[in-house]
Amino acid sequence: MKLITQQARMDAILRKSGFPSLFSFDILPHIRIVDYDKNEYVIREGEVLTKLFYLVEGTAKLYSIHRNGRRSLIDYVTPPCILGETELFDTSKLPCPLIALTRCTFIEIDLCLCRNTLLSDAVFLRNLCGMMLKRRVSQNQRYMNLAVYPSQTNLAHCLLLLQSDGLFTEQYTEIADYLSVSYRHLMHLISEFCKRQIVERTTDGLRILDPCKLQQLCSDINDRNSF
Repeated sequence: MKLITQQARMDAILRKSGFPSLFSFDILPHIRIVDYDKNEYVIREGEVLTKLFYLVEGTAKLYSIHRNGRRSLIDYVTPPCILGETELFDTSKLPCPLIALTRCTFIEIDLCLCRNTLLSDAVFLRNLCGMMLKRRVSQNQRYMNLAVYPSQTNLAHCLLLLQSDGLFTEQYTEIADYLSVSYRHLMHLISEFCKRQIVERTTDGLRILDPCKLQQLCSDINDRNSF
């Protein structure tokens, strides 16, 4: 975690994201802007949240922890997105763990300073509802895609979505859960992609050899701007 202190970069992030316009009052005295490195925890299991997190750059992974200790991937979150909103309304609720998939930049709001003001700000609440609705629609669309399209189509889209510089490094067990397929079936799909020279296995993960072919495989999903 690295606190951003350069005024020029802070101003650029706030201007590009339009973050101040989400509120009817001056939110700037109550925020800080933070970079998180890849695979760094943004929110830890069991942590009591005293902040709201607004993702402006990067992709993060949201998890659920079950009573038996197993961790399941809920979703990948991308900008613009507010996290910690449930805990804003219910201070007794513990948050789901959040981990940076790539380097991420968050605007963090200190709830100790402005919780009551946020809860009475109609402009903020309207914008929050809009972002929560978009996230819910996106999740529902993903579930429909998993039911409607073949596994290889959803895998192709997942590879394109989560690759970084042509390399896919996510854990296969998590991806199998995310795509609602067995680990064995996922390995079969990857082997088929390797045989067709779409991807290749490396010591670091899957190297994408033919992104155009992946794009063709998931063109219907991409046309709907979903997943």
